[in-house]
Amino acid sequence: MAIPSSGSIAMSAIQTEFGGSNPISMSEYYAGGSHVSAGTSGNNGDIPSSGALQMDDFRGSTAQTFMTATGGSVTTSGNFKIHTFTGNGTFQITAAGSGNDFSGKVDVLSVAGGGGASDLEAGGGGAGGHKEHNSSGSGTPAGVASYSVVVGGGGGGNGSRTPASNGSNSSIGSLAPATGGGGGGASGNASQSTGRNGGSGGGGGGHSSAQGTNPPGGSGISGQGNNGGTGAGNGGGGGGGRGAAGGNSPANVAAPGGAGLASSINGSSVTRAGGGGGGAAAGAGSGGSGGGGNGNTSGNGGNGSGNTGGGGGARGGDGGTGGSGGSGIVIVRYRFQ
Repeated sequence: MAIPSSGSIAMSAIQTEFGGSNPISMSEYYAGGSHVSAGTSGNNGDIPSSGALQMDDFRGSTAQTFMTATGGSVTTSGNFKIHTFTGNGTFQITAAGSGNDFSGKVDVLSVAGGGGASDLEAGGGGAGGHKEHNSSGSGTPAGVASYSVVVGGGGGGNGSRTPASNGSNSSIGSLAPATGGGGGGASGNASQSTGRNGGSGGGGGGHSSAQGTNPPGGSGISGQGNNGGTGAGNGGGGGGGRGAAGGNSPANVAAPGGAGLASSINGSSVTRAGGGGGGAAAGAGSGGSGGGGNGNTSGNGGNGSGNTGGGGGARGGDGGTGGSGGSGIVIVRYRFQ
């Protein structure tokens, strides 16, 4: 309970609220010390961390407590704990905390699985949706509960001029749903060569005389990713990335995948959700930064990197397969002290 806002205050009341042992010394209760957390405030503003310390500084103040939780792989960065999920699991908040601006709040990054790619001047796979909430540390409200975590797998790569599969969605409860990346288009008719829609769109396949137009890339979702690039001639467009759209193919040469986006939610800057490179016999497209697979001229396309949501790279020739998309990831961060 909070220290009274009026009347006299005994040292024993401060000790009861913030802890400590006898004999009691006023110097034990500077903010940021062993008993009173930095930023603790009362009716008269923040409790001082140095200089004069008076009983009135503690009027109306309450000891801060912070969130505790379980689930995933847990690391620490400064005042934050980070729970990383590379597969399905449960994030369970066991205590929300109280007495500070971070009580009951979490930061969340969800990255869905990347889209796959196909063969024969195919378009690169689109990156999985990349959705981050409240990266400032103020957090999304989250009470004491268990939250189901789903980490989306990458879409499979295909051959035989068959359009590739989309990646699967990622989520943590209802906090940050992210949509799987769109599969890349193959060379052929309009239904085969158009890139699929997704978190980021898949690239369009190579131009087909039967189609009579440059196949478009799939559409991305605002706030999660970007559009795939257009195919042209015998070259596939690049898959869209979180940071940029996939490249449009110049005739007969494949385009690169769109760049991913960096996040520092786990304490260091990591780029994820790069689009896959397109395929062409004359020149393949590189994968976008953040796990996008490289396109190829004759060999199979490169896979998107695991746990980045990168799109698969396309194959340039016939008879092999495009790369699969990379699996996604879910990361949760909160103040623990």
